Amino acid sequence: MGRFVPRPSIPTQIDYTVWDQLLKEMVYYAGLSLRQRAPKPLPVVGTRFVHGHVSPYRLEGNRVVFETFGDEFKSYITDYTNDLVRIGNRLDLPALSRKEQLSYWLNIHNALVIQAIADQYPTGAPSRLKGADGLPFHDTKRVTIHGVALSLRNIREDIVYRNWSDPMVIYGFFHGDIGSPSIQRKAFTAGNLDDTLRFSANEFVNSLRAFHLDGRKARISRHYRDAAPYLFPDFETDLRKHLSSLMSSDVRDQLEASNGTLTTMTYEKATADLTKGDADWRPISNVQSQSRLGNTTISSTLQRAISEQRQKMDKIRQRGLLGSVTITDIQTVDEDTEEPQERESP
Repeated sequence: MGRFVPRPSIPTQIDYTVWDQLLKEMVYYAGLSLRQRAPKPLPVVGTRFVHGHVSPYRLEGNRVVFETFGDEFKSYITDYTNDLVRIGNRLDLPALSRKEQLSYWLNIHNALVIQAIADQYPTGAPSRLKGADGLPFHDTKRVTIHGVALSLRNIREDIVYRNWSDPMVIYGFFHGDIGSPSIQRKAFTAGNLDDTLRFSANEFVNSLRAFHLDGRKARISRHYRDAAPYLFPDFETDLRKHLSSLMSSDVRDQLEASNGTLTTMTYEKATADLTKGDADWRPISNVQSQSRLGNTTISSTLQRAISEQRQKMDKIRQRGLLGSVTITDIQTVDEDTEEPQERESP
């Protein structure tokens, strides 16, 4: 992937306003982790069946409301993803500032993930989906940019992890499942990149799906193992230092109390939606909600998921964990070129 080695030299910016608007419509904000495993949900009355998500991590991480996508909204996502590919082929990507390049790769990766899941939804787990070439979800070639066929894994590992040494880049990639770092309700831009990555990193690192204790053994997400050859050369030492820098004091105490090596936990592969692609669409009423996403009949499965999320948000409010305010100086020149910006809109 030498074609994409950064060599910043031009001031062009890409305008992600459309992607920003789409994300605000389709991402359900779930708040910070309470570091509590969710209890097993009760079965449907009169049966032994439990519909929707049952994972103890089901209340962690933001959700994409695939359940509500209509054909028109899916077409918006496809059209915009195609526009991102076109602009990537039109521009000399490696010549953009490093922050512009990284924002592009994060945005197109996440758009491709959402598009692929939406096209084959409902699905209980993205990793079970195959591409048109029959390869697994993260290895199928999805786009061609400057003559190079790229998979999701190529974008993450061969382009970003290989050319950006800061482990914070891990938290910009949405994998479509609960075990993933969260998808945020905004597009990445050169201006918000650092703050958005840190916000996502703080949520993920302090969640159970990134780290938890099993007795005194530390269990970690597989995303750290995947990134290890590129970002954590001395794995144990480097990762512990990285995690400690982002953990709250109580979570850091747990990491420091652990003994032995860092062991990869069982990964949560369930789709990061609200219902796990459940086909139980028996309505609890005849009321339908309507938006650009599509028409949604409220089902018992969806109602239970929303109710659980609301209960969690109530606890977050009670604990005073509702987000933060960030003040950022407005940049008028690019840090790499120190020249006025030109904008490209996909």
